[in-house]
Amino acid sequence: MPTLPISTTFTDYLHQNSHTPLQITFATLTIRNHQNGQFLNRVQRQQSSIILQKLPQTGLAEITVLDNLVFSFSFQFRIPRAKEFHNIEMLSMPRPLDCGRLFVDKEKLRLSFRIDAPDPSLRVEVTHTYQGVCGLKELCAPVSGQSV
Repeated sequence: MPTLPISTTFTDYLHQNSHTPLQITFATLTIRNHQNGQFLNRVQRQQSSIILQKLPQTGLAEITVLDNLVFSFSFQFRIPRAKEFHNIEMLSMPRPLDCGRLFVDKEKLRLSFRIDAPDPSLRVEVTHTYQGVCGLKELCAPVSGQSV
């Protein structure tokens, strides 16, 4: 069975009137870590999920990352006016995360961000690449404590 195009899944959800959170399950998640330009490690997981939610503030949405190596986290982003997602800045990231970017196309959802540290040589660059939508589930309540 063919998987749903990821960009279509995002666009359809974000341009509808509902604020019900949507859990998206992907066939695979690959997490890559780099430090000072040097590859550290790669982890691959099956059946990984995120939660996508439109916020009451006009033009904002939030993604909750459930399958991170250390802790789950959420970030906000501006909903693009065009139906294409190319290199969107992550807003309201929890510390010590910063410099976050979101990229969505038909085949993948890529999140990239940095784990900051006081010593620049200890900063870690992280990339999550999700592929193959294999499940969609509407959730009953807001995920991040935001009221809808």
